[in-house]
Amino acid sequence: IVRAMGAENSIQQVHDQLVIHTERSRAVWPLPEPFCTFHYREFCRQAFARTQAAFLQATVLGRVVHSPFTIHHSRYSVVRTSFGDVEGRFLIDATGWRAVLAGGPASCYVNRRWMAFGIETEIEREFEPGLHFYFLPEVRDGYAWAFPCDGGVRFGVLSYLGRSNLRAALAGFLERFGAQIGDIHGGFLASGLRSPVVDGVFVIGDAAGQCLPVTGEGIRTAVLAGFTCGDLIQQVLEGRLSLEEATAGYSRFAVRERRRFRTLLWANLGVMLLTQRLVGHTARLLSRPGSLQFFLRPYLSIFRKPPLTDAVAAC
Repeated sequence: IVRAMGAENSIQQVHDQLVIHTERSRAVWPLPEPFCTFHYREFCRQAFARTQAAFLQATVLGRVVHSPFTIHHSRYSVVRTSFGDVEGRFLIDATGWRAVLAGGPASCYVNRRWMAFGIETEIEREFEPGLHFYFLPEVRDGYAWAFPCDGGVRFGVLSYLGRSNLRAALAGFLERFGAQIGDIHGGFLASGLRSPVVDGVFVIGDAAGQCLPVTGEGIRTAVLAGFTCGDLIQQVLEGRLSLEEATAGYSRFAVRERRRFRTLLWANLGVMLLTQRLVGHTARLLSRPGSLQFFLRPYLSIFRKPPLTDAVAAC
C-alpha cells in the first residue's frame, strides 16, 4: 500500500511478525504479508507529490452550500477555513475523528462512535524486529506497543475507553526498557462505521469511523477507502458515472464491511474483559497456523479489492 501511494522511500523498516506480550507470556504471530513502519511526514509528502494539486494548510471550520443550482448533477459548496473560503464541486471529509464537514465534534455523527485514545514517543535505540503489542498493568483498558523503525523505536500506549491522561502510563511502560519519554504525539481513534456519505460529502478514514477496533490500525483502511472514493469521483469527472452512482458505489463499498467491523468490536470488548493470563493464552492459541489464518485473512482483507493491484490501477 505504501508503494501504491508512491511513498516507498518513506519506509523505515519492514516487519514480518507480530509479537504479543503479557507479564508472563509471549506469542509470535507470523504475518502472511509484511507490514512496515515509515516516516510519517515523508510518507505524506511523497504521496501528495503525485497529485499535482494545490496544498493549503488551514483549520477547517465547516461548510455551506454555495449555489442552489446544480452543474452536472452536483452542487458547488464552500468549505469555511481559517485561511478563507474554498469552493468545491466534490467534498471529501478526511478531517479525522472530528468529522468537521460531515457533522462536527458535537454532532451525533461523531458522538456515537467508539473513541479510543493513544499517544506515542520515538526513541533512538536498537530493538528486536517485529511489531510488539503489550497487555500490561500500565494500561488495563488498552495496550502498549513498541514498533522498531530503523534505529529507533516508537513506544506508545492506548486506552480503548478514550482516556487521554496517558502520560504516566507511557512513562511506566518506558521504565521497563530503561527509557524516558521524548516528544509525544497522538490523539483519538474513531472506530465503528458511520454513514460513508453525509449530505453529499464523502467521508473517509477516522472521520467515518474506519479505524479498526482491537488494533487501532487506521492508515491502511483510510488509504484503501481513498483509492475507491478517488476512483469513483474521477469517473464522475470523466462522465462515466453520475454523482448518484458514485455515491451509491462508495456507500456499498463501506457498508459491506459492517459485519467485520462489528466482529472486531466484539473482539475488542473481549480483550477488555479477559484477564492478562487469558489474553496471553488466547494469543498463544491464535499463533497456531490454522487459527492465525482464520483471524488474519478477514482482518487483512477489510476494504481491499481482490486483488489490491486493481484498486491501485484504478487510482
